[in-house]
Amino acid sequence: MHSNGNLKKNTKKIKILQWSCIFIILFISIIYNILFSDVIFIFHILCNLCLICSAFFVFLYTETGKKMLFLITESKNEIKKIIWPNKKETLYTTFIVSIVTVVMSLVIWGIDNILFHLVSFITNLRL
Repeated sequence: MHSNGNLKKNTKKIKILQWSCIFIILFISIIYNILFSDVIFIFHILCNLCLICSAFFVFLYTETGKKMLFLITESKNEIKKIIWPNKKETLYTTFIVSIVTVVMSLVIWGIDNILFHLVSFITNLRL
């Protein structure tokens, strides 16, 4: 049987191997772009796509990739629970927000005007 410490060393080695594989595949993709830029465009794109997809699939088998995949599936499930407003509710809400924005703009403009005239009056008294 493996001891707990030996198991941790093996998982650490596997993680290092997975991430090394990802970086090597991406490095090969970059080198391929530099060295074989004159290859037929479709073949060039397909080779790059295969390299990037293989790096992505290796990433999905890492611990971080599994967490990210879980997060994405949970996000999709939460999005399905959202109750979106219908067209009538959206129009009413937009209308209310527009009216409140205009009213608040006028109130702030009025307060600004009053304060401007008040400060002008006070500064003219001192001269």
